Amino acid sequence: MQTAAPGFVGNRSNWLMLLLLWTAVVGWSLGAHINDIRRHNQEVVSEGARNMFRMVLLTRLWNSEHGGVYVPVNESTQPNLYLKHPKRDITDNYGRALTLVNPAYMTRLISELAKQDEGVIFHITSLNPLNPQHVADNWERVALESFEKCIMESTGFETSERDGLRHRYMAPLIVVDACLKCHAAQGYRIGDVRGGISVTQRYEPFQAAAWPSERQAYITHALIYLFLIALAWWLLEQLRRRWLELSNKISEVETARNELIQSEKLASL
Repeated sequence: MQTAAPGFVGNRSNWLMLLLLWTAVVGWSLGAHINDIRRHNQEVVSEGARNMFRMVLLTRLWNSEHGGVYVPVNESTQPNLYLKHPKRDITDNYGRALTLVNPAYMTRLISELAKQDEGVIFHITSLNPLNPQHVADNWERVALESFEKCIMESTGFETSERDGLRHRYMAPLIVVDACLKCHAAQGYRIGDVRGGISVTQRYEPFQAAAWPSERQAYITHALIYLFLIALAWWLLEQLRRRWLELSNKISEVETARNELIQSEKLASL
């Protein structure tokens, strides 16, 4: 009589349990790896936006400490109608028309250049703007309200019909002594949150840059997944075959033993 192999080894359908378990482990590992790549990518984008904000802030501070800077009037730089200054428009010794560029106007000019070159949008805004162009959009308004609760920055994503997925970053503008030259009439004091600067950029280029790492993760996990499945299946097949051979040997021994016993009984009669 042939002895059957153990249930798990002998029945191949039981091996599917291991396959499902291994699939779950690899799927979890792949998902965690992809999430790490995307989280790191988002951190890189946020840090880049944070650095751009700091550079704009330093440029504004330099402008404020010098009381603004005079630049020639041209098609792209017209006098700031919202700047109330007795010497906003002057003429230099060469007869050139100059206009005073304050920090807010300079930020807008920088934003226009950045948008043309890199697609990055800087927007200075507040809950109480002097210039209608500085009115906050819905995302910026929520961020500005959070600044009033001592939250020092805000990041997030939104979808635009033109640009697709966009990354947004915003940090507050804190009133310093130089700010009061233009904004004292609004009742601000040193240390108040006067508004903020948002940095908006298309996220698609960053996704494209991260795709090779994601693709490598998919390939690596797929190769490991298939290799170990093949190896485990081969080992189980070998174990099953060896066990069946052993079972056959045991069966043959049992048959020979039974025949010997029967022979001894017949000889004793």
